[in-house]
Amino acid sequence: MDRENFNPAMFYRRRLICGMTSALLAAVLAPGSAMAQQTEKTKLTLVLDDSASMVHLPVLLALHLGYFKAEGLQIDIVEQPLALDTQRHLPPGLVVRSAPFVYSLQTYDQDEPWVSVVQTGRTPQLALGVAKKALPAIKSIKDIEGRKVGLLETGSLAQFCVDYALLVAGGNPKNIHYVALGNPQTAIAQLRNGGIDVLCASDPLLTVLEKKSDLELLRNFRSLKETQRVFGGLLPGNSLLVPANVAAKQPQLCQALVNGVMRANKWLRTAGPSDLLSTMLDSTYLTDRAVYLNAVDNLRESFSLDGMLSNEAFSVALKMCKSLVPQLGEGRRKLSSTFTNEYVLQAKKRFKV
Repeated sequence: MDRENFNPAMFYRRRLICGMTSALLAAVLAPGSAMAQQTEKTKLTLVLDDSASMVHLPVLLALHLGYFKAEGLQIDIVEQPLALDTQRHLPPGLVVRSAPFVYSLQTYDQDEPWVSVVQTGRTPQLALGVAKKALPAIKSIKDIEGRKVGLLETGSLAQFCVDYALLVAGGNPKNIHYVALGNPQTAIAQLRNGGIDVLCASDPLLTVLEKKSDLELLRNFRSLKETQRVFGGLLPGNSLLVPANVAAKQPQLCQALVNGVMRANKWLRTAGPSDLLSTMLDSTYLTDRAVYLNAVDNLRESFSLDGMLSNEAFSVALKMCKSLVPQLGEGRRKLSSTFTNEYVLQAKKRFKV
């Protein structure tokens, strides 16, 4: 492959075409098998908030590397904000999400709750940075009170993390002025022109801004150590979420999805620079390959090792959410129904993870 002329979008389209061809061939060769029957009919939409964000890397790698197609899945990607009021605007048909685990806690008592079937991030995979123009006035987390804090989307995991970090530091989250930025390009512009004082976001955006000396980190929720220090344990980041009715009624589909992600997680653990560059995410604001590799290194320890969402991690997430949303857990469903490890356990045996 000529990496200098590598086009991620074209690579993605070729992967989809190859996936469809392989799936049809498998159905012909084994028409009576359950997988062949599933291959012929299983089409999914993967919804995520930003296809250039590395929090989605394991799921996107499962797509790019053909691991989903090997499980008989045909997947299209749709970018859409995670806000709860977008639920009714989801694409028709089968839909899955790459989203923070806390989203399943937020939706657990809605008519259409979501269930985590495999964890991809064992930390929030975010960082909180202060604009150089706002230094040295902001030296501690308490100094962000009364300041403009930028997020790609309000009501997100980023806002939960900032609110909780300020709360445990003795501050009041109600004193923060949040600014919804919408996309990384706007975030860069606002940080540089003084539209925001602080930014909480994921990579590669944070690494780009760090390398350009546009900000200095105040909290690093990519780090295991700092995540444990702030939240009292490992606050889970992204998971692959499926609708609760799918988790209950379509175990073969859930297993196929988890198999693909688990293979991608295993690949990512040993992938070298050339491997990573061959699957570099398409981004309008990041074209520097060295910075991209640096961003992956910044997130290395934050990716899940085995896909399991532990009871301890669940407790940390629940504690944080209840601190910020006291009424959480008063509904008719059990909060423990927001995740399952049964498919991960099967995939671990199969792929020796």
